[in-house]
Amino acid sequence: MEPNIQTNIHPLPQTANQQMSATRTLVLNSSVCKADDIKLRGLSAMLPHGGLPEAVSPYMVELIRRTGGIHGPLGKQFIAQPEKEGRYSKIGMDPLNEDHHEIAPGVVYKYRGKLDKNGNVAHFGRVLWTVTRLCATYCRFCTRGREIGLPPHVKSRSKATIANKFFLSDEELETVFKFLENHKEINEVILSGGDPLTAPQPYLAKIITRLAELQQKGALDIVRVGTRLPVHNPLAIQDWHYELLSKLRNPYLMIHVNHPFELTEETLHVLNNFRKISLASILSQTVLLKDVNDSVETLNMLFVKLAREGIRPYYVFQNDPVYWAKHFTVPFKRAIKLWGRLRAKLSGVVATARFVIDVPYGYGKVPVPEGAAWDVDYSHFYDFKKKMHLVK
Repeated sequence: MEPNIQTNIHPLPQTANQQMSATRTLVLNSSVCKADDIKLRGLSAMLPHGGLPEAVSPYMVELIRRTGGIHGPLGKQFIAQPEKEGRYSKIGMDPLNEDHHEIAPGVVYKYRGKLDKNGNVAHFGRVLWTVTRLCATYCRFCTRGREIGLPPHVKSRSKATIANKFFLSDEELETVFKFLENHKEINEVILSGGDPLTAPQPYLAKIITRLAELQQKGALDIVRVGTRLPVHNPLAIQDWHYELLSKLRNPYLMIHVNHPFELTEETLHVLNNFRKISLASILSQTVLLKDVNDSVETLNMLFVKLAREGIRPYYVFQNDPVYWAKHFTVPFKRAIKLWGRLRAKLSGVVATARFVIDVPYGYGKVPVPEGAAWDVDYSHFYDFKKKMHLVK
């Protein structure tokens, strides 16, 4: 049974535009927002290197208040814990080597396609395109905390294009579109950030419209849009978001959700609209987080609720080893046991999620075997380029 906590929230008089404006103001200034015992510290709670200010949408502040406060499963995700995050180390700033693989403005081309000697596609590749460094609310475990949420006056240590600006210029966008047109081995683009859906309408429309044109020309097959905006602040989703994504052929919406409390009526209403109006396939991604969702009961409830709403559980990630999020990491041996117990409780429709390691300083999202069913040596594994990695 689901916990008896009311998550149907209608407390906020602000319009969606006012809510987004409030969030952006908090990013740029040391503003303070209160909701009972919750006081946001803005820029004063940034990470030691300058990323991830404590910026939380008014909608999420209220939801945190109603689900256990700052020590509840949502509060822990979004309210800073400087004493745990501040153990500064340059090691672990970019474990997925995204900066190294950026090949055009914001475009990370890590999983490459290949042409044969005759110029035909031997196999397809895909790119991740970070188009903004802003979110409606900042997750304290964000793998891109090296650059996400940086205010203008803070110089980034990241080499990523988006680390030095909130949005790409028209010239940079055009460079990316030409790059995609000239690389026929790329058949998939994953829009990311930050959160693409927080971008202004004219900016996002340029991106989506051109990607849709590439699909129409046969130069692109798949477009995924990664977002947490329907969770962070569903009130900010407007009609134009649905209409814009409907321009894409078979759009995929990759929704990041970690706890059943995030699936409020408002959030589910927005996601249902994306399915009905945009004709989007919605897949969920979840990060396994200590003291947030690291229990069989919580993940079972989450996946069942997602499947009930027509959303396909897709990935469960082991937390990335960035220095500011080490306190969220579930020890691997414990994670394996948890996953094995959980899998035995899920139907085939619900058990579509795969527990994976996005290999640090390696290659590939490597699925973890379901240890309750197989006798597996978990001391090491191989990434998709046959490099061995020891499990710590």
